Amino acid sequence: MAKGSYVLVLQLNHAIADLQVGRLGSFTFPAGYYLYVGSAFGAGGLAARLRHHERCDKLRPHWHIDYLRAHAHLCEMWTVSGPLRMECRWCAALTAEPNVSIPAVGFGSRDTGCRSHLFYLSRPPHSRMLSRILLSDLTSTDSPLEILVEVHSFDI
Repeated sequence: MAKGSYVLVLQLNHAIADLQVGRLGSFTFPAGYYLYVGSAFGAGGLAARLRHHERCDKLRPHWHIDYLRAHAHLCEMWTVSGPLRMECRWCAALTAEPNVSIPAVGFGSRDTGCRSHLFYLSRPPHSRMLSRILLSDLTSTDSPLEILVEVHSFDI
């Protein structure tokens, strides 16, 4: 099974006030687009994680994103298969992007030092921005890497 890092692109059509996100707390999520950054280095790899995130009807949410996913449409999943853990690099790059904000500090970042793994945009993210962020660190490495980049799109 391929392992690697990923970005979910979610669309929330209507604002949600006071959504309880596990023990993290209650947050208000405005309508718009959300980018969730994660990794899948466990037994099932990216394929198992993609299947998990495709389902929005989870009886018991496991991760912070499961609480928001129950209300949001999954538009795309960008994956980078390979040995490098890219999620914190991507989170840092997204934090520096204009028009991108953090809607919930600590969201999805319990096991990393990142402020958040969830990012908000009022408009759809441009594919050039996502490509630049996902590929920037991969193209600057001195040693050759074997990676696979995929974009999975989902119907509305």
